[in-house]
Parts: sequence; C-alpha cells; structure tokens
Amino acid sequence: MSNVTHILGIHDGHNCGATLVADGIVVASVCEERLTRRKNEVGYPEKSIAEVLRLGGVDSSELASVVYASNFMHREDYLTNLDTWYKVGLADQRAANARPKDYQKLIFDQRRRERIDQTVKQLGIARETVSFVEHHLAHLTAAYYTAPRHAPGKPVLGITCDGAGDGLCATVSVCRGNDIERIASTDRHASLGKIYSRVTFLMGMTPWEHEFKLMGLAPYADTARASHAAEPLRRLLKVSDDGLRFERGGELSTNFCYEYLRDAFERIRFDTIGGAVQLYTEEMLLDWVRGCIRHTGISDIVAGGGVFMNVKANMLIAQLPEVSSFYVMPSGGDESLSIGAALHRYYQDSGVTDYSASQLGDLYLGAEFSASDEEAAIEAGRREADFEVLQPNDMNAAIAGLLANGEIVANCRGRMEWGARALGNRSILTSADDYRRVDVINRAIKMRDFWMPFAPSIREESRDRYFDDPKNLKPWFMTFAYPAKESGYGDLTAGSHPRDRTIRPQLVTHSANPNYHAVIGKFEDKTGRGVVLNTSFNLHGEPIVQSPADAVRVLANSGLNHLALNNYIVSKKAA
Repeated sequence: MSNVTHILGIHDGHNCGATLVADGIVVASVCEERLTRRKNEVGYPEKSIAEVLRLGGVDSSELASVVYASNFMHREDYLTNLDTWYKVGLADQRAANARPKDYQKLIFDQRRRERIDQTVKQLGIARETVSFVEHHLAHLTAAYYTAPRHAPGKPVLGITCDGAGDGLCATVSVCRGNDIERIASTDRHASLGKIYSRVTFLMGMTPWEHEFKLMGLAPYADTARASHAAEPLRRLLKVSDDGLRFERGGELSTNFCYEYLRDAFERIRFDTIGGAVQLYTEEMLLDWVRGCIRHTGISDIVAGGGVFMNVKANMLIAQLPEVSSFYVMPSGGDESLSIGAALHRYYQDSGVTDYSASQLGDLYLGAEFSASDEEAAIEAGRREADFEVLQPNDMNAAIAGLLANGEIVANCRGRMEWGARALGNRSILTSADDYRRVDVINRAIKMRDFWMPFAPSIREESRDRYFDDPKNLKPWFMTFAYPAKESGYGDLTAGSHPRDRTIRPQLVTHSANPNYHAVIGKFEDKTGRGVVLNTSFNLHGEPIVQSPADAVRVLANSGLNHLALNNYIVSKKAA
C-alpha cells in the first residue's frame, strides 16, 4: 500500500467526469464525453472513473476516499429531457409549490443510495468510503485550491455563480487557509444563470452548451436597443441592498421564467435578444462583485461556476478598479466539479494548508498515445482515405512550415486537455492573419454559426504585441477576453471577434507545453507573426477528439488535409 493519499472525485450530472488527486496533485481528469463520443455526456461517468485510475496507475483498493460533487443529482433521463421542465410559467410554479414537502426528501434519499450503489458496484469499495460535497462548495474549492497562491494568511474572496446546484445558484465566501466561511448565498429561484440558459433555449439553441453563441452574437446588437430590450430582465432579478445576493423582483421564480421571457422577447430581433441578455448579465455581475468587495474589503477574487464561462463578463470584472486579482477556474462549468470535490476532501481530511501542489500550470490531464497506437489508427484510416505519411526529424518545425504556407493542421499530440477548450494538443491550427481562414475552417470541418469568432494562441513572450494584461491575469486557459491592440491586429484578425475586436487568448508558456510553444515560435521565425488561430479538433456536434483513432477518422471524414500526431504527419493525397 502506497503512502500517497489518493482521492477520486466524481461528477455524475451534465458534463460528467472524474478526477484523481494524489496528495493534492491533480493527476488526471477526464470528461466522459471524450470516451463515449457523445457531446456533453450526462450521468454516471463509468468510463472516466476507470480512465483516471488507469492514468494514475491506481487500483480502487488504494483509494482513501471517493467523493461525489453535489449532495443531490438528477437522473440522466431528467437532465436530457428539458422540454418537460423548461417550457413553464407562473401557473406551473404555483402548482409545484403545492406538492407535499416530503416528496423532495424521498427523492433525495433514493438518489443518494443509487449513487453510492453505482460506485460500490464498479469499484468494489466499502460504502463508507463514499462521501458527498455540496455543489457550490465544489465549484469554489476547484477555483480556490488550483489558483495561484496569495500571501499566507491573506483572505481571498470566493464567489460562485451558475444555473443551480443543491438548491443554490450563487455563493460568496471568505477563504483563509483551510477555513472557507460562506457569508451569503442565493437560492435557485433567483438564478442569473437560469435566465441565460432559458433565453438560449428560447432562441432555438441547446441550454448548457450554446450560451457562448449568445455571447458571440451580442456585439452585433445596437446597444440602445439591447438596453431597452433588457428591461423585462431587470424586473425579474436585482442585486440585494447589501450587494451579496441576487433577489427576485416579484413572485416569479427563474425556474419558471420561460413563458415570461417568451412574451417579453416576442418580435424582438435575434441579435437584440443576444445583446440584451449579455448586457443584463454583465450589469448584474458587476454590481454583485462590487457589492461583495465593498462588504468584505477583499479585492483578490477566485471564481467558479458556469456563469464564469462568460469571458466578456470576466473581462469587465477584471477591469473594475476595485479588483486587485481575479482567477477564474478554467472550464468552470460543472465539468470542474469533480476536481473541486476531490481537492476539498483531500485538504479537509489532511489538514494541509500549503496548496501549491494543486495549482494548475496546465490542463493536460488526459491520455497520451504511443507510436503503435498512431500506426494502428493510420492503417485503419486508409480504408476511408488515401494518405501520405511523413515522419519529420523536427515535428514542431514541420508543423510551423505548413502553417506558414497557409495550411490548416489538426493537432493530436501529447496528453489530452481537460475541459471545454482546446489548448493546443487537440486543436485545429492555422495562421490567424487572414479573416478568410474562418470561412475555410468552417467549410472544412467546424460549421460554426457565421457570427462566432475563433481564438488565438500567443506565446507568453509575444503577449505585449497583441493585448494588454495590466493585472497580470496570465490567461493560460482562455478564461478572459481582452481588447486586441490595434498595432498587432493584422496578425490575429481571424482569431478575434470582428465586431468589437476582442480576443479570447491562450497564453502559451514553454513550461506548460514546450511543443506547442515551439510550433508558435518557429512559425513566428518564419512569418514575423507571433500568433496562430486555435479551435477545437472535432467534427461539428461531436466532442473534441481523444485518440489517434478519433483524429484519423475526423481527418478522413472532413475537409481537413493535414494531421499532426506525436510521430507522424498524415496528409491526404491530392485527388
């Protein structure tokens, strides 16, 4: 038996997955969708659990604890059938309020037993090994323990905001050492996140997945019209007088606001609706953060929860003069819950107060593959397409050469990234200097909505050429937007939002990803441009690729022409 303390974290809701922590180090974390190949997978993450144990070289008998994020989680069928509980209004709310109060407890207890049973059955562990961490506490600890360290003993303001979990949609905490004191919370009936997801649904998109499309649409709206259209939203929710909570403006719960929103936005232009919900979200978050700082006197912030996937709102929060530092949990939606649950259990049980082991220098937490895996994938792929296979002496230089020649290169190298955003190892890359590249990529593979921007990857050494980061937030994980500098804009036109010229950069460091850093550096040597366009490597509607087999299949079934693996460059032969 090892002296290392291994903790397994599980999230079994939407965007389910598992995390293995060893003495506070996040050894492996995998989203189930990458393994099942079903986007935004829901339910018990059996494959991810097995995968993180395999990656960590750990048998289930070596686990000190298994911890679920969220005290309660709905079954898969409920979470995938939104029509039955999204299209509701005030009459439905009143009917729901009339239900017997013991009904919820009955369901809660039943689901807890079922969840424990699933883990015991898969892992063969004792039932008392399994515990639970409250949803918003897991969101917070995912951010708090992985953040860059502040001075010992210095308090940190921890905030969470999402649709809802365990009855809450937002929390405010003061974090100091192992002491996390929650000073305010907002119940699920006053949820800012639910408003955004309901508007997403109203506009014919998929909630919990396509909210970023509204964010991308918003800059195209006329500001005055968007502000006028946001008035019904301002009547729905407000920030409390003490600045710490969201409050309902009347009887209507945000759980039941769909009919209200449908009536409010009938005959309103689609871009105006996107602008309205984004503007309102920004107003509410800024007022709330100001109130939290005013109440606590703490200006160093860590944040988690799906609402903080909104990089435009994060940009505005970071710009507040009251904010000294701001760390947003990378991919801070529910996919991060298994990380927070595992880290919380480790630090609470161990009493360790030095969290440096848990800081996330990179997110390459998934599997990597061997040359034999790549060779098998290439041979299987030859049944679908005619390939030319090269084995360059300098893979990074070869990729940079293709990019410098205007080619699009899909990358499947090294360990797979964790989370919603591709960070170079499972990415599609091209030069970012010509906006026409956006249309080429969309026609070849991505098929993104015409208004959606792509993102740039920039070496840390070249940052100051392309954007200012006055608070040194170090956007390694695409968690913030920034205004692009006019002087360098020509280099990254295709990796920006063309309407407002903001970018969602990945700042690439040598220590985090030496190969990707080298590719961009060699590209810069050839072209003088220190930025490449980076978008996730997947077919439209599918998760990001995991394996060489996934990568070769996508190459064969798309308009892509080049795939870089660890050992080979695979190119389609010209017709």
